[in-house]
Order: sequence, then structure tokens, then C-alpha cells
Amino acid sequence: CLNKKIIGRGGECTRGIFEATGAKIRLRGHGSGHLEENGKEAKVPLMLAVTGVAGQPANFCTAVRMVVELLRDIEERFRAFCQRQDKGRSHSGRESSNSLFLVGDISLVGRMLAAALLESLSLALPELA
Repeated sequence: CLNKKIIGRGGECTRGIFEATGAKIRLRGHGSGHLEENGKEAKVPLMLAVTGVAGQPANFCTAVRMVVELLRDIEERFRAFCQRQDKGRSHSGRESSNSLFLVGDISLVGRMLAAALLESLSLALPELA
């Protein structure tokens, strides 16, 4: 399961980010296993939410960087798995260099704090409404 890869054994991945930065890391949405107040998963795509501590912008940016590194590592392992599964099969044009994850909703403060970091990591911010 993808959520287990993100959270890590015994929560080691997300807890490690929290312990290093103080930022809350929550997996939410379809497939997350996180139940909202209504007792059901939110009817939104799977997402990893990062919430920083007020007054600690550097820690928020560090948490975002650590989350991106975690997701890129999972993405790399998934692509390697797919390549192993596809050996000997012909799939023209199936391989994509596009990222398998994206930056979704982000607060204005989060946008201001993390814009340069995300740009340096080649991740685009969503358009403002």
C-alpha cells in the first residue's frame, strides 16, 4: 500500500519529519485510512498535508523538503518496480519522466515560504484562483 510507504514502518518516515522540524505530517484522502469527523475517509485524492509551527518558517521549509525527498524516493522505487515488471514486454511510449505527485492546495503563507524551495526542486505551485 502506498500509505504504508509514505508513513513508514511504525510511522518512522512521517514521525522522523515531525521530530526534525516540529511540523505535523498527515496523510489524508482516499486510501489514507484517516477517518474524518463523519467516520469516513475524505472524498479527495490521497494527499500528504504539512502544517508548520507558527514562527518557525525555516522548519516548515525543511519539512516540505523532507516530504518531497520522501515522495521522490517512493516514486523512484515505484518506477524501478514497474521497469522490472515490464522486462521483456514491449510498451512504446509508456515510460514518463513526469512526476507522479504534485503540490496541491497551499496557504498564502506556505506559498510565500516554500515558493523558492519548490522551484529549486522543479515543483510547480498551483495557480492562484
